Amino acid sequence: MGGSASGLEALDMVIEDLGLRPDSPLLAPLKRARNNYSLLCRFPPEIICHIISLAKDDFGWPTFHAAAQHDSSGGENQATGALGAKYNVKLGWVVLSHICSLWREVALGAPQLWTDPSDYFALPPVLSRLIRERARDVPFHLELTESSLRRLRQVGCKVLLPAASIPIATLQVLDFSVANFGLLDHGYFRIAPFGHLRQLVVSVVLAKDSVPVLLPIALTSSPYMEHVDLHNCLPSRWDVPMFGPRLIDLSLWYTGEPEVRHLMPSTLEFSHLLASTTALQSLSIHGIHLQGPAFPYPSMLMSPALRSLDVSNWLDAHDQHRDCLIFLGNIVLQRPNVHMEISLDDLQGDADDGTVHAATVANDIPSLIRSALHNIFRQQQSPPKQIVLDRKTILTLHSETHETSPLRAWSNPATRHMYAATPEARSLLNFDFDLVAIDDASFLYEGVVPVPLHRLHRVSLNTWDVGAYLESKTWWRAMGEAVDVHCLDVYFGDCAKLLPLVETVSKGGVAVFASFPNLKVIHVHLDEPDDESDEAGAVNMLARNLATLQAIVDARQKHVEESRLESLVVDSALSDWTIWETFAVNVSVSFHDFTATDVEVGLSRSLS
Repeated sequence: MGGSASGLEALDMVIEDLGLRPDSPLLAPLKRARNNYSLLCRFPPEIICHIISLAKDDFGWPTFHAAAQHDSSGGENQATGALGAKYNVKLGWVVLSHICSLWREVALGAPQLWTDPSDYFALPPVLSRLIRERARDVPFHLELTESSLRRLRQVGCKVLLPAASIPIATLQVLDFSVANFGLLDHGYFRIAPFGHLRQLVVSVVLAKDSVPVLLPIALTSSPYMEHVDLHNCLPSRWDVPMFGPRLIDLSLWYTGEPEVRHLMPSTLEFSHLLASTTALQSLSIHGIHLQGPAFPYPSMLMSPALRSLDVSNWLDAHDQHRDCLIFLGNIVLQRPNVHMEISLDDLQGDADDGTVHAATVANDIPSLIRSALHNIFRQQQSPPKQIVLDRKTILTLHSETHETSPLRAWSNPATRHMYAATPEARSLLNFDFDLVAIDDASFLYEGVVPVPLHRLHRVSLNTWDVGAYLESKTWWRAMGEAVDVHCLDVYFGDCAKLLPLVETVSKGGVAVFASFPNLKVIHVHLDEPDDESDEAGAVNMLARNLATLQAIVDARQKHVEESRLESLVVDSALSDWTIWETFAVNVSVSFHDFTATDVEVGLSRSLS
């Protein structure tokens, strides 16, 4: 790892160019400690190299920030032809190379230290030249951002990309406009070697009414690709080498408004893509709707290694929602316990445009939802342990540890916050379908939920507008399968709708509860008050809710021990109600600070 005297002097000059004066009290002892006998200078070269490599995360790379500004005369800088500039330089990890001569020699002689600069366009130009020299013939990690490119142009600096001979292993092109992405395409992507590319991340910012850019064919030619993340950038072909057996993560996003059916893959093309990516562990598609007839529909065989599937579409377009649901109804999973999130926003969409086609597609949505849910759930080894239902969201949670189901973290911060009251829950399947325009029982199939409920342990109804379900006899009849439910979450304002919990049916000559016969715990959350209700009506409703809760407790206590309610867990905001002392005669009453919104409960205190 030796470095010549001229090489060491060159690195000294780089440090000087980065902003330290030659007579700087900090620079001088670092540069000239040729015979330093400290412990640091006795480390073996491989240890020094490892230390520098680890320190790069904390120190970062040298950065060159230049903000264009007018000079005092209001004119341009005559030397550069650009506006006057103010420079701000951060030295980063390179300063470590001047602890002593040995550290400088190691830094200069270790090409791997120079191959992964963060934000290449933010590097000081003098350092970028050194990087290109040191990283020659070594796989390079290249990160390009448009914001840093703009700063370089503002101060008139020449944009120098790595030489065409430097092989690129990782390429990140972040937040580029369509125009600037086109410049990179013509000036670099078509001449640089990408045959050994392993990671590709491209994000393009679309202006209104813009369509996604096409990925240059050179960037799709590597059969060694392991990670592909394309945002508003689509391949011109779907049978390219990058969709091969080494691909582990694939994310395809289109967030623009214009329809681009001619750029989307056909069902057959996507089926072949999935069949080729046999090592795929994570698949995320947003705004990607497959083209082709619904029948015959090719099998969408997922990789046996697949662990995560995310399918979403946020445009108000029935055709796109239909395409996504048909895809979900035809996927074939080769392993259980796949983490899934499916989000289709506003399924009412363009149903109001008055066309026969839109109305027909809208009528198909409920059955497609049922088919998608049924297809997904029947392939899961472990049925869900918790189900959260309201008219906007169908959300199921796996809230217990299972030997074959590793604990999964919440991927959606909003979801994590919403269900913070159940911290043990891990999202297994998250369906976000807007069902406002659909009948409250539309997710049922001939009165039966298209998901396995026989091992369901918890039902959460503490969500927005669940009244449509609680008032539906069809829904209660469907819940008859959920005989193992032991916990129910509900808003206090919906308690009056729980009367079906006291109804019994005869089985084998024995009376058993028709709904949730093994219910043990009810969590009573505090909901927001109805601002439009009058005081008398509010008091009457509160009395009905409490009377229903009391009736449930009394009815369950009269049955065999297996059917008795054991606990009421009430929002702590209601803890000063003396009526809970009456409940405590027959059932344990405790209080918990749920995540419900704090509201005023002045009216309800009349019951205290």
